[in-house]
Amino acid sequence: YTVCLSLPRGRCSDVKMTEVQDVVICGGGIVGCATAYFLSLKGLKPVLVERHGVACAASGRAGGFLARGWGSGPTEALHFQGFDLHAQLAEELGVKSFRRLPTLSVGGRKKKAAAARFPWVDLAGSEIMDEETAQVNPAEVTHKMLEAAMAKGATLQIGTVEGVKREEDKVTAVIVDGKELPCQAVVFAMGPWSVLVEKWLPEAKVPMEGVLSSSLLFRMPRPVDPPCALFCGEDQYGCHLEVNPRNDSTVYVCGLGGSTYLNEAQIAALPPHEVKPNPARVKTATESLRSKTTVVNGVEPEAGACIRPCPPDARPMMGRLL
Repeated sequence: YTVCLSLPRGRCSDVKMTEVQDVVICGGGIVGCATAYFLSLKGLKPVLVERHGVACAASGRAGGFLARGWGSGPTEALHFQGFDLHAQLAEELGVKSFRRLPTLSVGGRKKKAAAARFPWVDLAGSEIMDEETAQVNPAEVTHKMLEAAMAKGATLQIGTVEGVKREEDKVTAVIVDGKELPCQAVVFAMGPWSVLVEKWLPEAKVPMEGVLSSSLLFRMPRPVDPPCALFCGEDQYGCHLEVNPRNDSTVYVCGLGGSTYLNEAQIAALPPHEVKPNPARVKTATESLRSKTTVVNGVEPEAGACIRPCPPDARPMMGRLL
């Protein structure tokens, strides 16, 4: 099966490469760790293989904004179920970063109602966009799911997946750092790097474009209060900022503009740890944010970047390959 679209240091388990595993999951992002978690609830003991670190790419650098009612068409039900599932996981796994909060639309004429309720949005017009949104730190929920899976017998193996071994229409092993890891089934959950599956399984088609975007993280002296997310209209800086104050005293910002679009070959050639932010967009987006609020004045941001997987129809890519 394919889903195409670090564990805490010192707790990586060793895997006996000669034993046949129930399921091998390739990719340590939120999809791979969620797969490990829910399989472990069914009594399976999957092995998750990750080449760099759990949540090291988009699953650790995304905003974590959640909107229950923003789906449409074929993804509408997924929005509802996904939102409710995050609330459930927060309760079950003790995810501290999950919280419900409203979202403001920022830009245009100043709306006094929103400004009075959220005085830190003090330099730009704003109005309530949605009262029923939420947020979570995706890195936290990803790690929490893997920790829970490992408590039930799942295993993390740090290594690079280099291919698969197959017998007719069945994958019998995953090749990790030149060695065979026998398995009954394999799940590819490598985000944009799932394009590599086309090389390993020639009959598989994984059309994918990678969107490489920069982000900002401000470490504040205290949490922004009262909390709300901001969706900003495109401005003179070429930004359409999304601002997420978190309860850990950070403010995460994306929508910096100037994203780079990568084809399949470019994705395959760029490992997660070599994905770098665009310094020009970091500078410009910081100026853009400071034109909308004074809350981050005196704090310099940390710059981050990740590649988001984008299939041609912009829908989740999942299903059986063999």
